[in-house]
Amino acid sequence: MLKKIFLSPFVAPVAFLVLWIGFMKGCFLYAPKEGVLSLTEDGAVIDAVAKMGYILLVAMLLVLADDFKDKLKVWGIYLFFAIGCFLRESGIQHHLSQTDTTPFKSRFFLNPNNLMSEKIIFGTVLFLILVAVLYLAIKYTKHLVVSFFKMDAVTWSIATLCTVGVAAKIVDRYPSNYRKAHGNVALSDNLYAFLQIVEESAEMFLPYLAILILWQHHLKIKE
Repeated sequence: MLKKIFLSPFVAPVAFLVLWIGFMKGCFLYAPKEGVLSLTEDGAVIDAVAKMGYILLVAMLLVLADDFKDKLKVWGIYLFFAIGCFLRESGIQHHLSQTDTTPFKSRFFLNPNNLMSEKIIFGTVLFLILVAVLYLAIKYTKHLVVSFFKMDAVTWSIATLCTVGVAAKIVDRYPSNYRKAHGNVALSDNLYAFLQIVEESAEMFLPYLAILILWQHHLKIKE
C-alpha cells in the first residue's frame, strides 16, 4: 500500500502543497514577536530545516549509490549539486572572495575591483555547473516529456521540484523588480515579509522533494 502511494504521480505535488500550506499557516499563527521575517534569518527554523534536508539528501545519495550505473556522470552530478546546495545554504558564497560577497552573480564579474584570478575561478565553477545541467537536459529531456504524459511518478515529482524552484526564484526577484519598475518605490513591509516567507519556505522543501524522487526511483528499479 505504501509503495503504491509513493509511486503515485500525485504524491509529490499533493504532499508539497499540504506541508507547505501547513507550514505557512504555522509561520503566521505562531511567528515570534519580531515578526515572520525573523524565521528566514540564518540559524532560524527555515534555515535549519533546509540544511538538514540537504544533509539527508547527500546521505540518501550515498545509500542509494548502487541505483545508478553511471556513477561518474549522473550520480556524481547529483552528489555535486547536493553538496553545492548545502554549502550555498550554509552561506559559503559569502566567504569565498576577498572583495565581494556575491561571487556567483553577474555584478561580481562586472566589478573592476574584484580580482581577475577570482573571476576565473568562479567563472570556471559556473561553467562546470552549466555543463552538468546541459548534460542532464540533453540526456533526459525527451524521456521526461514522454513519461510526464504517461503519468510517471518520478517525472511528476521532478516537475514539482522544478516548478517550486522556479516559482521561488520569481518570488525572490519580485521585490527588486517592482522597485526598479516603480521609480525605486519599495513594496509595503507586510507584503515584502509575506513574499520572503513564501520564497524561503518553498525553497526549504526542495531537498525533501529530491529525497522523495530518489526513493521513488529506487522503488521503481526494484520492481
